Amino acid sequence: MQKFSLYCWEGYESPEILGRFSEAHQLAVTVENLTSDSEAASRVIDGHTVQPSVLNINNPFPRRRLFPAKRIRALDRQTLGEWNAGILPWTASLCDWAYGDSGELIGIPQRFGPFNFVINTKRISRDLAENEGFYLLGDPASAPSYGVLVFPEFNVFHIALSSGLNPFRSLSRKEKDRFEHQAQQWFNYARYISDDNHKLNKRLADQSIDMIASAGMFSSGYLRREGFNEIYCVTPATGPMKGKGGIGFVELNTVPVDTPSYSHSIDFLDMILTPDIARHVISNPINCNPIVQMGDSRIYNALSVELLDTLQWDTLEEDLARCVEYDLPPDFDQLLAIVKSVVESSRDERWL
Repeated sequence: MQKFSLYCWEGYESPEILGRFSEAHQLAVTVENLTSDSEAASRVIDGHTVQPSVLNINNPFPRRRLFPAKRIRALDRQTLGEWNAGILPWTASLCDWAYGDSGELIGIPQRFGPFNFVINTKRISRDLAENEGFYLLGDPASAPSYGVLVFPEFNVFHIALSSGLNPFRSLSRKEKDRFEHQAQQWFNYARYISDDNHKLNKRLADQSIDMIASAGMFSSGYLRREGFNEIYCVTPATGPMKGKGGIGFVELNTVPVDTPSYSHSIDFLDMILTPDIARHVISNPINCNPIVQMGDSRIYNALSVELLDTLQWDTLEEDLARCVEYDLPPDFDQLLAIVKSVVESSRDERWL
């Protein structure tokens, strides 16, 4: 039996997606989840510890790191030429990340959205959260009770925003010191810390904490689907990035050069674009999150009113417009190293 390996942010490994693919193609499948794009990119570039058939990773890394290092393949536009036929028009800019600097198709976009913080509206009002944005955590010592979801790249952006810094411009030495102090404060005053969103979500639902920093529909949306309507994914109304206060992402499904079978990798990309499977990408037992292909009526019309409400569909376009697209700014690696160091020093009894 041939092997197929998936390296992904959680969700694609669900039986409704990977299980059906395995059964249809008679493959022995393995999966590894990631919680850090930079770590995943480094491992794929190294090529010794992981050699996946498909790598699912957030938007800047294929164009900025993986394709220049010749570690992911350019895809055949004719084979996958209709991937963008049903994309939501207002996600077109995000979907441009599918292409390399010279126009090569290097990945297939699918899941997307704002990713900022999540509140329990029984503890914090939506209006307050949207108007204050990350300034809610400007002084962590006096902030609402919160947990930090350790997704390091997003932590970089959100810590900077809570300090009033624009992470997408070069920072002065003084501003970097300010960032480092804020990172230490964030983790010092967090009630809980974890890279497991499900553990933090349990505390949010039972009101042990009021909010989760560095979180969104991808990490907490399934709570809303399960009836916890008081859980709300917040996109700040304003912020220090030319008036914007949130970060938006799109994941790309890419094919590493070391894939055991290029044809099976393409088969998987083809399958997740079919309306039936795309519906399970949106909502599966592990999580729920919108996809850029929801402009396809065959996909959209299959979604219930309740699921659209879960996805905060009515405000999604507006929320995304309040976001700056996830990218790798000039000081990113230095700020990421600071965050990782602070995270390691925070592994105490608060870590879930």
